[in-house]
Amino acid sequence: MFQVDIPIPDGVTLSDRMEQMRTWLNQRRFEPATFRYAFAPHGIVWQVDFPVEADAAAFATAFEGKLVTGSSVAL
Repeated sequence: MFQVDIPIPDGVTLSDRMEQMRTWLNQRRFEPATFRYAFAPHGIVWQVDFPVEADAAAFATAFEGKLVTGSSVAL
């Protein structure tokens, strides 16, 4: 799995960001394996796992995220 961490900017709600991400994913027919969020020192981070590295990289770029390659995330 390839994990992408997407920070949630100040002033943006989790539901708004989720809707933006879901729309983007649907338009490209990308299928992430999991969505979850975590609390970080500077706010909330969406963590999205992809089985395809190219999809993860494109998603990270689109949402100013960080690609964590070779993640040990299990399905």
